[in-house]
Amino acid sequence: MVRGPAAVLTLCVATLAYLLIAPALPVLHGADLARIVAGACGAVLIAACATAVVPAADGRIVLIVGLLGSFLLVAALDAANLGAAASVFEALLYGFVGAGFAAVLDTAALALALPVFAAAVDAVTVLGGGPSALSLAPPARGDPLTLELPVWGGGAAGHVGIVDVVFVAAFAAYARRYGLRERAAGLGMALGLAAAFAVQVLAGRTIPALPFVAAGLFAPNADRLPALFRRAARG
Repeated sequence: MVRGPAAVLTLCVATLAYLLIAPALPVLHGADLARIVAGACGAVLIAACATAVVPAADGRIVLIVGLLGSFLLVAALDAANLGAAASVFEALLYGFVGAGFAAVLDTAALALALPVFAAAVDAVTVLGGGPSALSLAPPARGDPLTLELPVWGGGAAGHVGIVDVVFVAAFAAYARRYGLRERAAGLGMALGLAAAFAVQVLAGRTIPALPFVAAGLFAPNADRLPALFRRAARG
């Protein structure tokens, strides 16, 4: 959704600032409303940070340096048990992981099939009673596999798991590589992740996030999918 090192840095600083000041923001009336607003804001910003590093996959050296640098930062911050403050750096790390995944498995067929397959597996797993990467439960302190969504006034609205963040970045990387509307896809997936969180709150049960994310990827690119199908068919 953003371009250029300055824009990425600005986004990361803004996300970090939000995560740090969220506990000091005024508490909204209504437990569900408070959780939805806080969780949706956090989810959108985390998804934006993850997709912001996708252009790094265009250069192998930048990708490797980004992976190593963000990994060291995440390890240090989680060891210090900084909670939500570490989420922005975890989003960057898993964004690099997702971008790297798409760079290694770079086929048009996978660009089409992976979002559908991942969404289907997530739906079957979660609706069948399995765990969801996106959850209303507070994350364990210092857990690098969960990105905390702070609630206004203090506490946690829930968390986003590593799986959802990696797939958001991977889908964005495929959109970039295969002529889809990358910015629109990034925004759509961020809103899809936020929508999944809101539905969880309203439904009072775990909901699979990846179907919402996949819809956010495909919806703004519906007119470009036939060309991608033809490219995939040609191999």
